[in-house]
Amino acid sequence: MIRAIVISYTEKGGQLNDRITGRLREEGDVAYSFRYGAELRDTGKLLEAEWRRTGAFIFIGAAGIAVRHIAPFLTDKTRDPAVLVADECGRYVIPVLSGHIGGGVALARRVADALGAEAVITTATDLNGKFAVDVFAVHNHLLLCDTGAIKKISSVILKGRKVAIHTDIPIEGAMPEGVCVVGDCPESGKVTVTCQGEVLCELFSRPYVVGIGCKKGKSADALWDFLMRVCAERRIDMARIAAVASIDRKKEEAGIWELSERLGISYEVYTARELEQVTDRVHSSAFVEQTVGVDNVCERSALRLAGEYGENCGLAVEKQTCDGMTVAVAEYRPRSYCWHTPQRPGGEA
Repeated sequence: MIRAIVISYTEKGGQLNDRITGRLREEGDVAYSFRYGAELRDTGKLLEAEWRRTGAFIFIGAAGIAVRHIAPFLTDKTRDPAVLVADECGRYVIPVLSGHIGGGVALARRVADALGAEAVITTATDLNGKFAVDVFAVHNHLLLCDTGAIKKISSVILKGRKVAIHTDIPIEGAMPEGVCVVGDCPESGKVTVTCQGEVLCELFSRPYVVGIGCKKGKSADALWDFLMRVCAERRIDMARIAAVASIDRKKEEAGIWELSERLGISYEVYTARELEQVTDRVHSSAFVEQTVGVDNVCERSALRLAGEYGENCGLAVEKQTCDGMTVAVAEYRPRSYCWHTPQRPGGEA
């Protein structure tokens, strides 16, 4: 699930805006439409308000307009949201920022498919159908500490040399060209990438999922401070959190979205019925059940998502409460990783 802002400046662009926003919502994402002169008067103010809590911005218009507007907000490739540009005729969709870690390339292909347009991809690994370590990390909820290794590994592979993946977790799917797997990593869940014996990169598992419940309008600062305190008390490294989960009533809760963006992880929600299917013992609340339709949100949502990510799931931190907020942390072990099969232009794998 993503949170996207779609921005347009002309009447024709506004029609395309409606199509893109509608499709994203149909697919379960949170998407907001801003058309200049109606919902939008100042693009800079909009970006300032939304930049830290939104995973993708889609501009409909000239690429130069988008570049000039986003320039003051750029930080680095691990933290910036994805930014896409589509022309108002709906012929091309171009990811211009955070194509891999931010998911810009994948989103550009989704939007292009929805419009019957062409996704204009410029990243070398995608163009050549090669392994990209940052994409692998994102798809498998792995922590990549050394972002400088991304360029190093891509350079090695694009030169035609092979890299070895060392891990104790099985990897499913078609193995990309230029990669081999060696199952000799002693640390559970860890992935080490080497080339001719030289360690190029280490990826660490993110074995925790945070479940959150909160009153409407809770700020990201309040949620962050509460979660940080809980993790510090239980000696949980916040960098090792894989995702945040909650009930679908909190799908548009801006504070939780901003929290997930600060952590650089995804945010997923479930219906009350889906949460009821969690069979683990949880702290039941009649008030919560009367309010949202299920007796517990934070523990059930954490356990539900952890069960989708892996196996041997359980609560590392049971329900904690503070000032209208509840937090629980589930722990899991990855059952497998998966290759993200690169697509060359035209959709050929």
